[in-house]
Amino acid sequence: MLLKPFPFQTLYSSDFYKIEIDRENNLLLAEWQRAVNKDEMIAGGTKLYETLRDTGITRAVANAERLTMLDAPTKEWMSTTFYELLSQTQLQKLARVLPSSLFAKLALEAVATRAEAQNINQFLFKNFSSQKDALAWINE
Repeated sequence: MLLKPFPFQTLYSSDFYKIEIDRENNLLLAEWQRAVNKDEMIAGGTKLYETLRDTGITRAVANAERLTMLDAPTKEWMSTTFYELLSQTQLQKLARVLPSSLFAKLALEAVATRAEAQNINQFLFKNFSSQKDALAWINE
């Protein structure tokens, strides 16, 4: 039996970030297209917040497989402002697909751990090494 493809609609696309939504299944897919600097991280993260705020979608997969090292100011923004913004939306579950590079993976894990320690998160999140595993969890 062939599976019907998800009816994804691209709401934002740039050379570094893409956001697609499937309203029917209450799902957002965000994917970093390449390594980014702080300004690009803020632009993409803000666009993700605005999309979640404006659509009311509660489940998201954030694919960061292509991200490399993040500098300290970028990590600071992510662990404070970014997670606080996401917590102001209807988001309930966030599946994060992390890079295979150990240093990039640790940096992204540290960001989330720091946000959690500050009690900023108002949603569940879990890290994955593949988009397939992330989608399986988000659809539970």
